[in-house]
Parts: sequence; C-alpha cells; structure tokens
Amino acid sequence: MSGNIFDNYCQVWEVDETRVEDELLESSIFSIDVHASFTYPNQDCDDEEDDLDIECYDSVTIRRTHEVQFDYMNSDPRSAIRDMLVSMHVPVEDFMIAEISKCAGRMSTKDCYKNRKVLRMCVSIDVMVGELPFPIDKPTTTPASKEAIRRLEKVVIENPMACAICLDDLSIGSEAKRMPCSHLFHGRCIVHWLGMSKFCPICRFEMPS
Repeated sequence: MSGNIFDNYCQVWEVDETRVEDELLESSIFSIDVHASFTYPNQDCDDEEDDLDIECYDSVTIRRTHEVQFDYMNSDPRSAIRDMLVSMHVPVEDFMIAEISKCAGRMSTKDCYKNRKVLRMCVSIDVMVGELPFPIDKPTTTPASKEAIRRLEKVVIENPMACAICLDDLSIGSEAKRMPCSHLFHGRCIVHWLGMSKFCPICRFEMPS
C-alpha cells in the first residue's frame, strides 16, 4: 500500500482508583485495561488512487483487561508487555513497550501507590494492518452514541490540570469537554475515545450507546 496516512500510536495513563476487593489479593498486580484499534483496508479500497482516502478503511476495536503480576512487570517488563499485546493480536513495536513500561515504572515508585495491591492503568493503541488478524465477529467495544458525544458540555478551564488521555496540560482559559461524571478532557481526546468506547477512561462511567 502506498502513502500510508495512518501512524501507529500508543497512549498510556494512570488510573487512580481503589476497590474494596483489591485487598483480597495475595500479591500485588497491575490491572491494565487495553483498547486496541485495528484499521484495515475495506473491500472498496482496490485502486492505488484510493490509498489516501480515509473512507477506504474500516476500524475494529477490541478491549481486554489484563492482570500482570507486579514482580513480573518490574523484573521483565518487555516480556510481560509483549505477552499481553500479542494475546490481543497487536503487532508489537518497541515504542509501545517503552510507553507502557514507563508508566508502570512511574507508578511503582510513586508514594500514593506504595501500599496498593492493584495498580491500574489504561492503554489505547491504534495500528494499521493489511488485514484483520482475527475474525470480524470477534467481540468489540461499544462506542458511545453520536448524540451523547455531541451533548458533552463545553467548559473553560479555571484550574490547571492534565488531560488523562493524552497527558498534556489543560491550561487555564482553554476549552475542554466535561463528561456527565464531571471528568474533563481535551475535546478531541474524549471525542476520539468515546468513538471507541462508551466508558469514561477514568471512572468507567457508562455513556449511552
């Protein structure tokens, strides 16, 4: 395929959440919620002149939550992350391993996580593939409805904070979008996210689908 217009990417962020059942675990784990989107040419994309036309591509997203032993992640992060992504048919690239490993390492050393049995993070991956590596009827995530996305409240940031999806700053005076659960994100970030999954990336609030 000539002139690929899609760049593979991987975004990773911490989820600062605890649950009552966490303390029942015998050993510490990372709970990693992975959303993997696969973009591939559809049957109408036969001519080379259509290679740069986004309408010639389809996308499927699968979601899986992985429980990775804390010791395994810290002692051999490359193998732990590769095993996780390969199980979802993701064509693993070094930058994906680096991003996930960096987040895990950062969480391992933060004081706020030191006494937790479960360290949670979210991973969003987009990859371009020549064809889907699994049957099309494989379970996928459910996006939020277009109307629910359209109705997201626009707000002006009054206090500096970070967007939990891209990790860039939401600066004072800039415009953001607010979920019904009150979490704030860059408009482009949350619209893209809800186009893949109807759940808030922080608290798992469920949007209409």
